[in-house]
Amino acid sequence: MPTKLSRYTEGVIEACWLAAIVMTPLFFNKYSSRIFEPDKAALLRTLAIIILGAWLIKAVDEGLSRRKNETSWKDSLKSVLQTPIVAWVVALAVVYIIATIFSVTPRITFWGSYQRLQGTYTTLSYLILFAALAGNLRKQTQVDRLMTTAILTSLPISLYGVLQHYGIDPIPWGGDVTRRVASHMGNAIFVAAYLIMVFPLTVGRIVDSFGKILQDSNNLGSQTARSTGYIFIAALQLIAIYFSQSRGPWLGLFAGGFFLFVLLSLYWRKRWLTVGIVAAAVLAGTFLILLNVPNGPLQSLNEVPSFRRLGQLLDAESRTAKVRSLIWGGAAEMVMPHEPLEYPDGHQDPFNAIRPLIGYGPETMHMAYNPFYPPELAYVEQRNASPDRSHNETWDSLVFTGMLGLIAYLGMFTAVFYYGLKWLGMVNNPRQRNLFFALYFGGGVAGAGVFAIWQGTAFAGIGLPFGIILGLVAYLALIALFAHERPSQDTFSGTRSLILIVLLAAIVSHFAEINFGIAIVSTHTYFYTFAALILAAGYLLPKRGEYAVDGESQTQSTAVSSNKKRSRGGKSQTRRVPTVQSVWRRNIIIGGGIGALLLMPMIYEYISNLSGMTSALEIFWTSLTHINKDAISYGVLALILTTWLAAGVILTSETDKSSQESGWWKTFAAILGISGLVGSFYGLWLSGTLARMAQVAPANMNEVIAQSASFEGMLTQYYIFIILGVLILGAFLPKEWPASSRNESITGPIFALVILIIAIWLSVTTNLRIIHADTAFKMAESFANNQQWPVANLLYQRAIKLSPDEDYYYLFLGRGYLEDAKMLTDPTEKEQVFLAAEADLKRAQGVNPLNPDHTANLARLHSWWALQAPDEDTRQERGKISDEYYKRVTILSPNNARLWDEWAILYLNVLKSPDTAYELLSHSLEIDPIYDWTHALLGDYYVQIGRTVENEDESTEAYTQAAYHYSQAIENVNRPGINYFYALASAYQALNDIEMVISTLEDSLEYAGANEVWKIEENLTQFYFQLGDQETALLHAQKALAAAPDTEQDRLRSLIAQLQPAP
Repeated sequence: MPTKLSRYTEGVIEACWLAAIVMTPLFFNKYSSRIFEPDKAALLRTLAIIILGAWLIKAVDEGLSRRKNETSWKDSLKSVLQTPIVAWVVALAVVYIIATIFSVTPRITFWGSYQRLQGTYTTLSYLILFAALAGNLRKQTQVDRLMTTAILTSLPISLYGVLQHYGIDPIPWGGDVTRRVASHMGNAIFVAAYLIMVFPLTVGRIVDSFGKILQDSNNLGSQTARSTGYIFIAALQLIAIYFSQSRGPWLGLFAGGFFLFVLLSLYWRKRWLTVGIVAAAVLAGTFLILLNVPNGPLQSLNEVPSFRRLGQLLDAESRTAKVRSLIWGGAAEMVMPHEPLEYPDGHQDPFNAIRPLIGYGPETMHMAYNPFYPPELAYVEQRNASPDRSHNETWDSLVFTGMLGLIAYLGMFTAVFYYGLKWLGMVNNPRQRNLFFALYFGGGVAGAGVFAIWQGTAFAGIGLPFGIILGLVAYLALIALFAHERPSQDTFSGTRSLILIVLLAAIVSHFAEINFGIAIVSTHTYFYTFAALILAAGYLLPKRGEYAVDGESQTQSTAVSSNKKRSRGGKSQTRRVPTVQSVWRRNIIIGGGIGALLLMPMIYEYISNLSGMTSALEIFWTSLTHINKDAISYGVLALILTTWLAAGVILTSETDKSSQESGWWKTFAAILGISGLVGSFYGLWLSGTLARMAQVAPANMNEVIAQSASFEGMLTQYYIFIILGVLILGAFLPKEWPASSRNESITGPIFALVILIIAIWLSVTTNLRIIHADTAFKMAESFANNQQWPVANLLYQRAIKLSPDEDYYYLFLGRGYLEDAKMLTDPTEKEQVFLAAEADLKRAQGVNPLNPDHTANLARLHSWWALQAPDEDTRQERGKISDEYYKRVTILSPNNARLWDEWAILYLNVLKSPDTAYELLSHSLEIDPIYDWTHALLGDYYVQIGRTVENEDESTEAYTQAAYHYSQAIENVNRPGINYFYALASAYQALNDIEMVISTLEDSLEYAGANEVWKIEENLTQFYFQLGDQETALLHAQKALAAAPDTEQDRLRSLIAQLQPAP
């Protein structure tokens, strides 16, 4: 039996899912190093903890009055698992738990990687969100409110992308965000992937509002404002998607758009429109194929900027295509039977035999991929980068969770598509059901097979979802055009159908996109939310009396709307009947609360104090009206005001159903007032915090730590504001409250207090502190960039203290110690710093043993330490330790040519074994025949041989080989370093080939810096003089004089005087 406490927890749960819908896409944290994905995930996980805690409180509080004759937990569990879609969600949870238990790095799998934080913990948070929606959605109004919030959240994100495109971004990002906007996601692909999921919802609201305009002339003004707002948001969404220039999301938009408009044509019952849309889709597909045919009939359009990106979809030579195909190839090898992975301590992966079935564990690709790394990838990506995602959800599922995970992932999408279409009336009988599954799975199998035969196994991962989408498209087209049994008017009409249409289109868009890109926190959150909404609107709510056939305005059944309701025990439970005034007050607080949730993340992100001002008001106003200290721009102010006003208009229009214009304006003003007051209060609070921080300039180590704590504290304050907002909003979201009862137990509130304490502890320790650590790490990097290593190391230590299991921080602390040691002269101090660096790097290796960076850094550390040795015996001893680490790291990452080259340097410079160095360099050349550094090192090897052999012919041969390899080093790099030319010239000089020396030096001038030109010209002077060409020598001497610094002028003038002919 519901109690006041349990009803309040329902409100808190709803407030949390509304906050999750807002925060995951809209929030980012410019004060942390990672800024986007992990910060979003941490906040989502905190909200999931609150949801779970509130749900436990509700279950315990209501369970205290549960009677013995009620349904048993076994029957309840059976009922839950028989609910459509739910079983696949449970299967996903089970698969992730299994993959975590057997993961190659269980800790990282559960908590998430440093780069993304999307481990099992985060995945379970998505599933908690789905379960909370499925288990607590009671009313159509809740569905509407959630969808409205999702649409409004996209407005500032779209608008910020437009500001970025036109260079009105207040935040000085490191990369270019004008050509391809990144908005609140930090990546152009990510922002477009998010927006294509919200666009169908916005279109649905436009359709609904125009329908209301035609049906309800008494509420014309409100519906006109509503439709105008949604049209404005939809336009901005499309503009931002276009400005992202991201092809994967564009394809997703096309796929989802086809579903959206075909289903809308059926919703409107316009067969001619259905035929037209199918025909237009066929023409669009043909156009897209022709646009991508090399030297095809539409080749000229590829020169038009608007079509250029679309014309590169099939360009296998583009950098993006090469990166993806190479990563897919490595992923395909990972999921096939192979030799087990070996850890640095020598033990092997004990579960290697079942990896194809269970995968390596979520978030493990970055470590487990290294043995399968294709050397060619180094030429299209950074050489030291190991991919952590496949850019294809099919391969990611197989790598992370194996065949079990792939089945669960495909089963989840299949269930959503099947039941979505079934509840729309598009799968009405066994024949249609069989056709659906035949086209769906047949298309997937055929697509995987065709792509594998055409392009290789690596492309099977893209062929499978491509075939599935084609199967879905074919099924929808066939049913829409040729089905004899049309959807009945009773089933396929009204608000429910429109909701199912737009949600299904959004998920189709998402499914297409994630197989060309990466599923991010925002799109994961929206997928599970939309899946739960499909379940609610299609199955759960109609069972509760919602979405009745005549119910465009009907939102509850007679049983629910009655003033008295029988409890399970048969007693009458009196409910309070809300007055008109209390309903209005509740509506404006909910609307104002949603508006405040939209404003607070923007304020946190856009309010800053780069100029060091000490006035809160000045900081607040300057942040809104300046791009930097001097440049005035009202872009951010316009963005916030536009969001605030548009949210007010739409929330009012969705809330106020009265036909009185004065009532609409009263509600509008009240919603704006509440949201504006909360937003302004938080903005001034934040500005005040920044002002206080600016008043203290750190003068010692303790003050630096205090400043770091202040930056970390701003995030804590933000969390507190959001959680307080959720708790307050939760008190107003329940529409009905049970009357007070004397039988209510004190156990419920006591349990609630315990859960609250546990939730706070979990949120702080597992979410907030890891972002605090990253804030300290970012601050440390600023000191490291200025070579202030003692301060940087202190902040690295603080990051480790806050997040002791993050190997990334140990890596940088070890580097910091090493750089600090290079500046020391005292041998004892150097040794102490070395030992500290060694300890931290070993700790990093222990935390994440399969990350080759840690073992490689230990090898580099000991190699450097060997060069500092006071005697040869000590050097050899330290060198052998380095040798052992290089042996281990080349097992972890056998296809990394750079590691083999570093190992060879150890044998050349420390262990003094050139023959072994040659073997290592030869192996490196087998891995990567065109790696410039390998050729340069082979050149160094042959020069060393040439200097040591006594036989003149052998010496000549060695220098000839050296010249060859130096030439190869120059040829195989886009912009060769000047040292390569010097080395080649030196080899030719040893061969006494002065003409080639001159030719090499002349070639080097194209790549020489300003401080190198005069040196090269002076060398050319000397060599031309050796050839007896005094005139050319004089010319180069004059060029050297023109480019030389003042300190070299007199000497070069003297040289010119010597070269000038006598009068």
